Amino acid sequence: MRRRKWLWVVAAVLIVGGAVFVLFGDQVASRLAGGRPPEPGPARVSTFTVRQGNIQRTITATGNVQPARLVDLRFGISGRVQEVRVSTGDRVKAGDILAVLDNRQQELAFFQARNAYEIARIDAAPNTIREREIDMQLAQEALEQTYLRAPFAGVITAVNVEPGQSIGTNEVIVQLMDDSVFEVQVSVDELDIAQVEVGQPATIRLDADASRVRQGVVREVSPVANVQGSVVTVPVTVQFLETDPFLRPGYTATVAITVAAARGVPVVPVEAIWQEGDMRTVTRVLDDGTTEIVPVETGLSDGVWVEVRSGLDIGDQIVALNYRGGAAAAPAAGRSGATITQSFGGIPVRLPSFPGR
Repeated sequence: MRRRKWLWVVAAVLIVGGAVFVLFGDQVASRLAGGRPPEPGPARVSTFTVRQGNIQRTITATGNVQPARLVDLRFGISGRVQEVRVSTGDRVKAGDILAVLDNRQQELAFFQARNAYEIARIDAAPNTIREREIDMQLAQEALEQTYLRAPFAGVITAVNVEPGQSIGTNEVIVQLMDDSVFEVQVSVDELDIAQVEVGQPATIRLDADASRVRQGVVREVSPVANVQGSVVTVPVTVQFLETDPFLRPGYTATVAITVAAARGVPVVPVEAIWQEGDMRTVTRVLDDGTTEIVPVETGLSDGVWVEVRSGLDIGDQIVALNYRGGAAAAPAAGRSGATITQSFGGIPVRLPSFPGR
């Protein structure tokens, strides 16, 4: 029995020892006398093909939908409401009569003033005629104040009185909304407001209709900033380019204002750019599998993509994650336009020399 147990123990030791040799044989051999480290294999890098694309930089803010015009309409004089001609939801045209006060006294005064003017025109002196004309105009204006008219076309959003009710000049009779134009007012941080200008395009997403993107334009940038605690913002009004029946005042809207854009330009991922000081470089992959460090001039970036203005062409292959690009900063003094080939982790890399650096 003891001999059989020893055989099992020996077998187990041999199995474990073989596994260790397979996994770590190279490392062990390199530590023995005369041993050498394992040869580095080819590094696998992710590449990106320079392509044509669009980049835009936006400033995002949140606000609420509101009509361009929403007014509370009041009578200019006190009185008793004789007639209400509209209801909530009615659509009216500019000049339509919305409500009327009891105006018998004003109407009588107007008729009397008009008759006096007509009589004066027959044989009265010029000054008297003018006096009667002014009396008639004043009486007509007083009569007109008993009619509440729509100042513009729109939709009635509230009616606050009923016939027979006595009202004063401070009471809101009807609320009228111009639903032909909607807008969103947002607050832009003072650090970003210098980039915002009237006329810039914007996209608008409603929380109530998140799947649809609506187009807008910056209509107004307030000349006055708002201060709340230590936060300073500037009101910016963005107008919808088109209206639709879904829009309602009060909806929450997220606005993205396009403050800069580059279209149809060579683009690369931001991770492909290495920056050291004022120099920016990429690692370009050549046809023979080698790579070279290439200085580039960059333009607009949106945080994901970068515009390349010079140094690369459409179709060039580059290393997508350029964590070795800083090697290009090593100067090659006295060799203007020359390249130096070095090895980084087993990858041959050509480094350009930069005069004066």
